[in-house]
Amino acid sequence: MGNYAIYAYNTPSGKETVDFVYKSLVEDYVSRFFWSYREDCDLRILNKMSWAQMDDEQIDCWKHAHRLLDFKKGDWIIHINVPEYGKVTAARILEDYYYDNNLPEGHDDGRHCFKIDSNTLITFDRNDSRVHPYLSTRLKLQRALWRIYCVEHFENSLEELKKTAPTDKNVHFIKETNQALVEFTKIIQSNYPGKKLEYFLAEVFKQIPGVLDVKVNGSQWGTDYGADIIVTFAGNFYDCFAIDPEKMVVQVKSFEGEHSDTTAVDQLKTAIDKYDATMGVIMTTGKRTQELDEKFKKLENELNENRRNVQVCLLAGNEVAQFVLRNGMDVLLGSK
Repeated sequence: MGNYAIYAYNTPSGKETVDFVYKSLVEDYVSRFFWSYREDCDLRILNKMSWAQMDDEQIDCWKHAHRLLDFKKGDWIIHINVPEYGKVTAARILEDYYYDNNLPEGHDDGRHCFKIDSNTLITFDRNDSRVHPYLSTRLKLQRALWRIYCVEHFENSLEELKKTAPTDKNVHFIKETNQALVEFTKIIQSNYPGKKLEYFLAEVFKQIPGVLDVKVNGSQWGTDYGADIIVTFAGNFYDCFAIDPEKMVVQVKSFEGEHSDTTAVDQLKTAIDKYDATMGVIMTTGKRTQELDEKFKKLENELNENRRNVQVCLLAGNEVAQFVLRNGMDVLLGSK
């Protein structure tokens, strides 16, 4: 995460005022703050004065705006309800604070200023699903000026706003859930390394409706003919409907990091042929790679071209965690 602060600012109400602030942001690349309705309220000067040296209006301006002196180059400024209610406009500070006594005609406030980086300027709806829900709540009015501390949520929200299209889905919940599933897969792999993973997954398969028998097969490649687990099933097995018992072969790989080794695909093909299986599955705790996907796709195409009624599936990384959570809660909780 970046080493910077994020500040939110409430622009005074009124269409003319909001339009003035927004135009200054997008045309002049200047962020303007209020409580500066007199020419002698430059915060840099007031900071050097004692309370006795200030009059009541200068004290009022100081109390409302003195935190602007904390803003640094690289910090973010977010203008709330600009250019309209519910939307915000944000940008990074490019230069230090200055006081503008050359306001456009018709305006007598908005002298506290920061030059902003035009390349960072962004306007978005604070209720957009691509904005993290926690950040969204912090972008609702709190006071005249406040700091936002959820830097990670802010960065993730900017990333989603820039790279993805609007959606009704809670993209941050989905993303964080997938990250949790990746971590859960790592926990499975570390607690059930090597051959132990086969026995663990075999227990999960036993919990699935329609499964008649589950066998952990052989002890090493060459004795199991590519089938680490053999599952006999009938009836409704997910999307498969079988009247007579059918056979699934499962090739299990306990991997850390990326899984680029394509040996598992060759082993699955051998297992399908050897056991006359109607389903074949590769389950790896490793992360999908292009090499593995492409080799697996070739096997799918080969089976289709030969008109063999065999369904194959590749479950990798967090998909293994999803499979376990969907079917093996009793195993996880130790009740089976």
